[in-house]
Amino acid sequence: MIEAFIINEKTYIKLSANEWRYSAAALGLMKYFDFLAIPIVEKEVELLNEVEIVKDLPDQALIVYESETGFEYLCFAKALLTEASYFDFVRKIYSKDLYPLLIQEQLKKSQFNDDELKEINSWLAGNTVMKSVFSKMKFDGQNKQEILTAIEENRDHLTKESFRYKKNLYANYNNTYQLCNESGDCCRLTGYSLDVGKKGRSSAYNFNAKTKTGIDSLLFDWVPFAFNGDREAFFINANRSLKQLKQTHTFLSHQIQKDHDENKNNNQNVRSSLFNSIIHSAGFIDEDVEVIYKNRERDFFETLYIRKESMKILKTMGKIDFINYKSFCFSLKINDNYYIDIQEKVTNCILNLILTDELIELFLKQKNGNDYLISQFIEINWLIRRGGEMMKKKMSGAYACAKEVVKKIPTNKIESYRQKLTSAIVFKDYDRVCQILLQLSNYSDVSFNFAYDLFEDFENNKDIAYTFINALRNETDYKTKNEGGTQA
Repeated sequence: MIEAFIINEKTYIKLSANEWRYSAAALGLMKYFDFLAIPIVEKEVELLNEVEIVKDLPDQALIVYESETGFEYLCFAKALLTEASYFDFVRKIYSKDLYPLLIQEQLKKSQFNDDELKEINSWLAGNTVMKSVFSKMKFDGQNKQEILTAIEENRDHLTKESFRYKKNLYANYNNTYQLCNESGDCCRLTGYSLDVGKKGRSSAYNFNAKTKTGIDSLLFDWVPFAFNGDREAFFINANRSLKQLKQTHTFLSHQIQKDHDENKNNNQNVRSSLFNSIIHSAGFIDEDVEVIYKNRERDFFETLYIRKESMKILKTMGKIDFINYKSFCFSLKINDNYYIDIQEKVTNCILNLILTDELIELFLKQKNGNDYLISQFIEINWLIRRGGEMMKKKMSGAYACAKEVVKKIPTNKIESYRQKLTSAIVFKDYDRVCQILLQLSNYSDVSFNFAYDLFEDFENNKDIAYTFINALRNETDYKTKNEGGTQA
């Protein structure tokens, strides 16, 4: 909720984080105030009195907690929101994404090789606004001052237009036409915005444009600063309190930086950092929480709900040594135009308490199936099903039987039976799976005690069958040969 009120001809704003858009705006504003060195003071009152509150507001922001209602508000003077300060803040937050700043940083050097000259010139023509300013300039290694002077003279214009249209910056979150505008006819956020001229009537009650309702605010221009990420961006709406909202964001930011420093040569992503934080940090999130997700390829926001039950599974993964979350952090190439993000699939399974059967069967069908990775999926199923020690013993028994069979029959027969079992289980022909197991037991002269559970209730004991099929191969060096998948 956003409310503006006027005292002594000055406008003040009262913002409550009662919905994710307002929470994200509040977080972005708190980061903005920190950048400007504007104090944010916490204050508790019985009921918020606007006349009394403004006495504290001219040079600081307040987080006001109403003890009688339990509501909390971020209060500040609107005069603190200036376009000049906003774009100074943009330059601070996105210094590595804006071409003018990248050029300024590179031009601190005195000598330039051919690759550096090529890179700087590519930045000078990096987007429409850069081309409009530097169309008649080309960096040759000698005209450094000319380039720097042009950047300084057009500093605000270059920043504003580069920020507005770059796909991972403002354009990823908001309608680009609304940047720095006051409230519009519809919400500026991507997925909430619409062309009022064309669709205003169709979005209104009874096709009457006068009945159309839309909530927009200049404050939504601060929403992008609440997200962590690039291609995938996340905002954790831990809005029990504004203090917790900020602490959670700061914690994730530090985890992302830590993971980046530890994985400089790998494609470390924010999703991995988010779930690593939950897995390994007891105090990060300890209650049901809403996570807003923005994929740069999609023109809408998505919501992930991380429930306590899912968090318990994730935290258990951090306490046991037979599940390695990093092994899921890759994409599987299906063809030149289609990749499956395994990490996203696994996290969605955990968040929605869906078994990983689809992934298990996908990799079982692979000619050189990743046995280590499949075993990881089976362990996740065990956590989701809450299998307990009895199920663990049955799975261990199935594994031992498979390895005994491998010792007794020829390699070509091993592969043949594994393919038959895989085909039958993928097509949900569980009777056929049981028949093949009986044939294999008879052929290898190995007793399959685990099979009785499959005969009685195959669906609820399917992980036993998966374990057996996965282990039915000659290669046993799980953790050396198959440590995760191949990064695409």
